[in-house]
Amino acid sequence: MTKAGVSLNMKNTYIKADDFQQNELRVATIAALSQQMQSDSRHGLYATSKKDLYEQGPVAQCSKAQAIALTVFVFTALFLTSLAAAFVKPFNIECPVEEIAEVEVPSDEPELVATNGEEFPWDDIRLPSFITPIRYDIELTPNLTTHWVKGIEKLIFTVKEETNFIVFHSKNITITSRTMNERLNVERMLEYPFREQIYLETDEYMVPGVSYAIRLKFQYKLSKHLEGFYLSRYNNEAGEQRFLATSHFEPTYARRAFPCFDEPDLKAKFLMTITHDTEYSAFFNTPKKAVTEVRGKNNLIRDEFEETVDMSTYLVAFVVCDFAQVHSITQKGVNVSVIAAPHKIGQAQFALESATKIMDYYDEFFGIPYPLPKEDLIAIPDFGAGAMENWGLITYRETSLLYSETQTSADAKQWIAVVVAHELAHQWFGDLVTMKWWNDLWLNEGFASWMEYLGVDHIHPEWRMMDQFFLDMVAPALALDSLTTSHPISVDVKDPKEIEAIFDTISYKKGAAIIHMLEDLVGEKTIRDGLTHYLKEHKFDNAETNDLWDAISRSWDSGKYDFTVKEMMDTWTLQMGYPLITFDQQNDTNIYTIRQERFLKSMNVNDTEIQERRHEQDDYQWVVPLTFHTDLEDFPTHKFILNKSQTMDFEFPGDMTWFKANLNGTGFYRVNYPASNWDALILALNTDHRVFTPADRAQLINDAFALAQAGLLPSTKPLDMIMYLLKENEIVPWATALRHLSAWKVTLQETDLIPLINNFIQTLISPIYNKVGWGETGEHMERLLRKLILRTALDADMEEAQEKAVKYFHDYKNKNESVPPNLKAVAYSAGVKFGGLDEWKFAWTMFKESHIPSEKSIWMRALANSPHPYILQQYLDATLDRQKIKPQDVTSVLAGVARNPAGANLAWRHVQMHWDEILSNFGVGSFIIGSIIESTTSHFSTEFDYEQVQDFFIPRRTHIGSGQRALDQSEEQIQINIEWRRDHEEEIRRWMQAKVGASAKIF
Repeated sequence: MTKAGVSLNMKNTYIKADDFQQNELRVATIAALSQQMQSDSRHGLYATSKKDLYEQGPVAQCSKAQAIALTVFVFTALFLTSLAAAFVKPFNIECPVEEIAEVEVPSDEPELVATNGEEFPWDDIRLPSFITPIRYDIELTPNLTTHWVKGIEKLIFTVKEETNFIVFHSKNITITSRTMNERLNVERMLEYPFREQIYLETDEYMVPGVSYAIRLKFQYKLSKHLEGFYLSRYNNEAGEQRFLATSHFEPTYARRAFPCFDEPDLKAKFLMTITHDTEYSAFFNTPKKAVTEVRGKNNLIRDEFEETVDMSTYLVAFVVCDFAQVHSITQKGVNVSVIAAPHKIGQAQFALESATKIMDYYDEFFGIPYPLPKEDLIAIPDFGAGAMENWGLITYRETSLLYSETQTSADAKQWIAVVVAHELAHQWFGDLVTMKWWNDLWLNEGFASWMEYLGVDHIHPEWRMMDQFFLDMVAPALALDSLTTSHPISVDVKDPKEIEAIFDTISYKKGAAIIHMLEDLVGEKTIRDGLTHYLKEHKFDNAETNDLWDAISRSWDSGKYDFTVKEMMDTWTLQMGYPLITFDQQNDTNIYTIRQERFLKSMNVNDTEIQERRHEQDDYQWVVPLTFHTDLEDFPTHKFILNKSQTMDFEFPGDMTWFKANLNGTGFYRVNYPASNWDALILALNTDHRVFTPADRAQLINDAFALAQAGLLPSTKPLDMIMYLLKENEIVPWATALRHLSAWKVTLQETDLIPLINNFIQTLISPIYNKVGWGETGEHMERLLRKLILRTALDADMEEAQEKAVKYFHDYKNKNESVPPNLKAVAYSAGVKFGGLDEWKFAWTMFKESHIPSEKSIWMRALANSPHPYILQQYLDATLDRQKIKPQDVTSVLAGVARNPAGANLAWRHVQMHWDEILSNFGVGSFIIGSIIESTTSHFSTEFDYEQVQDFFIPRRTHIGSGQRALDQSEEQIQINIEWRRDHEEEIRRWMQAKVGASAKIF
């Protein structure tokens, strides 16, 4: 806890407050303090000033003698109070703007003591269950000159049982006045910053069936973090800096903008009024119903918005900005707008068209019309996530919404469509029906991640999104979920820092993958009917995972199956991990025993903690929908269920050459075969790989590499398999294989194997490299493949690729000849990688001056490719200055430098040197902390590096909040890397030498 630094100004006497804990109250004037110290100290939450935030009011005047007397009194009172409790909070009417900052509370929970020294009566991180909010009537006045916000709020609620208190949330907000309706008086109001809670006690009991109202006045400064109601900025076309105020409330940040019951099942209606300067516009979840000028304030206008439907606090959003907008109308008459900075509004058309079409599709798919009159999509210059599904006002990072026909690459265009589809899916799954608590976050994110592929596939079938589903969703989830430090999809969380940690690959991608698997079992119609039942039954309300399973079960004719949807899906949501399905051949017969066990990448790691976790997870079993087929045309595809704790014998035809399980990678599991079947599959791929679908080819490659990493296959087996890629033309198998080879290169980056692997990659990609060429031709999928192959060629040190890419860069730098959109990433990276300080400075200038978000992102990634440590260190240092690198981009810069062999150790050292500043900038609860830890450490592969990571974090482990899980996973991955190198490095070296030539060893 940071204590107050108190000083006295003897001419205009007032107490200055430095920063305390979250929601620390500010010091009052001496006069106010001397009058109220005795009577109001027990109400340590509030002050009584009504000063206007826009102009500094007069302070108390006094003589020198009075000032001295008051000074003695104040310091005596403060000293005595500090002896009574460690959490004393001074009182304040107002404080100069520069005096107030946001301060994170310590990670270790202090005693249950309120800020005024009293015991805090409520001992639960969750709010009381007997409170039902009805409506928030909120008036906000943000000032984009002083960066202050004034607020008035009327919070209307009922109670389910007799009580003389309520508890609600507030953080970093100074409440200056609080009253209740005329029936009751506030007896006391206490604050406990660690849990961000306020306890309000009344003089009489509140009873069920009666509506009560609290009226609060409050003020705070716009946040410097990308959370709550915060300040963002951008440079307009003339280079002038412009400010905007915007919000981000998921999961627990609404309490930083207005006091509230900040839990997802406490839905209410919101009536919002925003007063702001005339040069700005205000946006809210609902349309405006009235705009009026403020009397006596010629430069202020007052926007009143229509009342919302019942919704959770984390879905509330408001933005005050000077943006422009474009509009469209859906078939059901919903007004769709894309809103962006005026000089970027020309990049809004693709998102607008995509959003309008996808909303029409979702209306039909869910069988429930979108319930609001408008849908705004707004591009925010500073935004921590990719986007946020606020109901009716979706906020986006600019790279996730803005597209330039002449500047944006195919993959960036696809990303925009995917993010738009994801957030629009949330308008039904998450907004209309919301999870009761964050343990079921996956109900929101898993379904939206699944629906985004259906939505984009509907408007762009030529993009073949469902082929890409395995690559983008299933494979990453399988990788993370094979750690003992993973977590179940549905996971018990309470603390806000724990909640942030589960916004990860498991909730999003594994959630999507198991829904895809369920759809394959029960059928598309059953899933759609079940989803419609679920949404209709729980609309404008909250639900749990079991509610969804019940709705799908009612739509499913289970027929031959002896289990319910819930019984099956509980095995996938309530326990972490997934099974390895093994086919064991019985004594050279055609009979195979099929069994399951938990798959772990760390099966061969001897670390005590990992072994203990493995032992605890040994009994995990799943209800597994199995599919397989053979090379025989008259052998039908088989589908059946492998139940928990069950093995199964199956007899294949005697003339079968090979069989392949988990068709199209639809099942969330891996498969291992006898060596003879692996060899037969590899032969089939080399003979005619088209006998398998692209997804099947990718799934075989992915499993082979993963099984080799776990020590269940020789590392030469996946290498033998991918030799067929010499004839492959599809991006999904290519991307799968190259992702694994790239991971090998990162793990082995300090070994003599790198030249061998690069030579192997050059050999492997030569046919497809020559085929895709350096043009800007072809359809979407070909352009995606071209970019992948050219970037791979560059990273593998292919001389021709380097020369062509560098020429594009210099022709742009020296002759201003534009680079085709899909070649920009390769050209910009090559220019920096094979250039010096002059090239890097040019890239930096382009990064800072570009008004195309996708272009800016490419330059930012390219800047991390310099081979010069002195340049990379300056790039890392720039992340500490938000004028140079936006906070939203810090993780990307650190990760980019860490992936660069010349910068891997620099990035890790930078994190260690500036750890306290990083925590201060982002907060211990931010998901960004986990991303920074993972991106700068998880690639290490030596005992020395592992010990360095451990030594650094041992004294800090209890102070990293949401980064704890990422640290545990990174440490486990390092140990896996160490063991893999020990077991397979020499084996890989021998194979590579046989394929591509002599060793690169010097001694």
